[in-house]
Amino acid sequence: MDSRISAMLDRAYNGSYYTIVGCDGDLDEWKDGYSKMLESNGIGTPQEFISFLGTHMNEKYGLTGTNRYPDDLVFLAFPLDGLRVPKLAMFKIRMQDRWFDDIVDNN
Repeated sequence: MDSRISAMLDRAYNGSYYTIVGCDGDLDEWKDGYSKMLESNGIGTPQEFISFLGTHMNEKYGLTGTNRYPDDLVFLAFPLDGLRVPKLAMFKIRMQDRWFDDIVDNN
């Protein structure tokens, strides 16, 4: 695995990044849309977004069988820095998204 991707996933895990699973299409539209929704809900605006694929998850975390993600599944995530996390937690529930460390720990 590329060391940059591995380090990015480590940061996402350690920072409990907000994670959207299954982004299809133009990632810039996803980023813009989420940024606007977060801002309009008084949560703030993510400072950065990262994206990675199911194949990266499978390789990094040794996922196999029913725990394995489709290789081309797109994940989009962002750190919690500067965001109103209690409001973000409620937003996450409504959107049915997850924290990255929860995704990893529950595989």
